[in-house]
Amino acid sequence: MPDMCFAARPRNLLIAPLLILSGCAVQEPPLKSAPLNDRAPVLKAVPVLQEQEQTVFIPRRLLIPRLDIDTKIEAVGKDEKGRIGVPKDSDQVAWYQPGAKAGETGNVILSGHRDDEVGPAVFYELGSLRPGDEVVVSAGEQLRYVVTDIARYPVDEVPTGAIFGATVSKRLTLITCDGAYGKEGYEERLIVFARQIE
Repeated sequence: MPDMCFAARPRNLLIAPLLILSGCAVQEPPLKSAPLNDRAPVLKAVPVLQEQEQTVFIPRRLLIPRLDIDTKIEAVGKDEKGRIGVPKDSDQVAWYQPGAKAGETGNVILSGHRDDEVGPAVFYELGSLRPGDEVVVSAGEQLRYVVTDIARYPVDEVPTGAIFGATVSKRLTLITCDGAYGKEGYEERLIVFARQIE
């Protein structure tokens, strides 16, 4: 997990490892041609229903009306230790690029600092969200998500599978530090789970 808090203290080095999953594609066997004969039925073309066009984009802005958050999103990958990156600016949030884009099936992962060396940062009040609260991501277009669950975990017990694993739904996960501050940094991670409103 990322270290999103650095209030004039050593950075937290206890980071849960990322779980990287790969998908497998299954090919259908080729169709065999049947011999033609006079009695073969005549097949009529059937119109194929077009799927509704899906809105997918790289998230550039995060709005959380209940917390008066309206901030930029910067794209990050992994740091040199293989951990999820964090935003350079403590008043912004970071989007984990290997995760899903907004609108895709999968998990859009956003991390933010709880505080910094001068005081509260962007996700300082994240823990006051409640199920049913709305979160919006945008980049010209907007997608809305509704909070479904808020959880706190000790750093070494964060459910990486629930965050980084495969899913068939369209989800958003917000992550920050929480709990007491010890020798290794903050002892907990606060995670907000949300689903896209279709």
